[in-house]
Amino acid sequence: MKLKKKIALFLTAAMTAGLLAGCGDTGNDSQDSQSTTENSGESQTSEADNASGEEAPAGEEPYQVRMIIALPAASPSEGEVDRVLGKLNELTLEKLNMTLDLQILPFAAYMEQIQLELSSKSKLDIFTSVSAYGPSWVNAGYVADMGPLLEEHGQDVLNSYVSPEVATAPSLNGYVYGVPVHKEISQQASVFFRTDILEKHGLDVSGIKTIEDVDALYEKVAALEPGMWMIAPDNLGMPELTPLDYVGGLETYAIMDPENGTTVENFFDTEPFKKWCTYIHKWFENGWVNSGAASDTESYYSYIKSGQAFSFFSDYGHPLSVVDQQNNCGGVELTMVHLTEPLATTATSAVFCYSIGSGSEDPVKAMKMLNFLMSSTEAMNLLNWGIEGEDYVVNGEGLLDFPEGKDASTVGYHLGAGWILPNQFVCTPWSTDGADIYQKIEDYNASSIISKTMGFTFDPSPVQDQISAVSNVRSKYYKALITGAVDPEEYIPLLLQEMEDAGSGEVIAEMQRQVDAWLAER
Repeated sequence: MKLKKKIALFLTAAMTAGLLAGCGDTGNDSQDSQSTTENSGESQTSEADNASGEEAPAGEEPYQVRMIIALPAASPSEGEVDRVLGKLNELTLEKLNMTLDLQILPFAAYMEQIQLELSSKSKLDIFTSVSAYGPSWVNAGYVADMGPLLEEHGQDVLNSYVSPEVATAPSLNGYVYGVPVHKEISQQASVFFRTDILEKHGLDVSGIKTIEDVDALYEKVAALEPGMWMIAPDNLGMPELTPLDYVGGLETYAIMDPENGTTVENFFDTEPFKKWCTYIHKWFENGWVNSGAASDTESYYSYIKSGQAFSFFSDYGHPLSVVDQQNNCGGVELTMVHLTEPLATTATSAVFCYSIGSGSEDPVKAMKMLNFLMSSTEAMNLLNWGIEGEDYVVNGEGLLDFPEGKDASTVGYHLGAGWILPNQFVCTPWSTDGADIYQKIEDYNASSIISKTMGFTFDPSPVQDQISAVSNVRSKYYKALITGAVDPEEYIPLLLQEMEDAGSGEVIAEMQRQVDAWLAER
């Protein structure tokens, strides 16, 4: 979706400025739901709602937890947030003897405010964090170490992930600076074909497994649909046609075969990169790619929507991918084919997290509140959907829907953004998603290959100058290569030589040193 591209652009720009280290893609953008429907509606609670709270000492004044949540778009009005917060605070007072002081901010305002909040050490207990900021925030002393807090007061949080490695993936040298939001944790190279073209010509794509198979299909479709582009390429990135774990979040250095290996390489000096560039250049030369793709600012989804292009590649293969991508393409029906198995890395599993600020007046209470929110169906329904009977109703199947005559634009409160809330997996399902949607995502996560360096975060500070210089070289060649505009036989050697001159070897050596030290400690 377009949001994901905006996030990717933001992270790339910030990392080259030396602010960030380690990033990945964002999760699904569908309405939130849950794998079971037994505990639906605000009037019903999960077992966790009854078990997570810890009794406060008698007579102790309620602690107010200050929390900031980021949203991709406009947030509800302050009055609507206060209305829902009133109900939520009734719950947290009963369970924890705490209340929430909650702000919900759009990204544009959030990213500026959060830096000011952290740098001034303001009283900020819990906040949505971009994990790529983690290393710089740890080094600056902006965030609390959540490791000990999780062990003592966050067992429900820890138990909600597929593994301890995923739960504590946002960490630097053992300092846990956040816990990931609950969404799909993997990337999976996939290609999306327009279903109408496949059906029109009776084409079966069930046997497509490799880029060579895709190339053969393009040959057929190009002959049947003259003038149509076979692929709408993304000039922001290329699909990962083989399992790899990018180190440092720059999509420049990678561990190839991360299920088994831990050696850091320059990705641009690997066979998978050369293979992609060779095929996309062939398609470009054949006229199967937009000739201005390298500089095109138009969303590649628009070319699917308009009928100009037949397919596009993506790294999203989770159970909601087809619905998500069809929405991105204006409702055009798509057929998804996977080219790799799902792979979970630090970057893919933890792009958005929840952290505790170092300015918190009581990190223990902040952790208890986060533990409660991440395990309470009633609390998460309030945060995501609002108040039962006002913002949603429970239908006969136990799923949630809008009150009669209402929709997302006319109810007072409806975030519908569980992928950036603490734990959408405990929300009650929304009617359009189906009762088993979260079980599907959890099953998908459980099936993923886990990188051997899951939980490793690179600290770029020792080689920041070299990283900046290499990034400048990368930006000079990258778009033209990955969209097929230039001959890889000529331009990849130029790229590699200039990267080496800029200090690429020193960056790789420092990355390898940190990876080896991290592995030795484990």
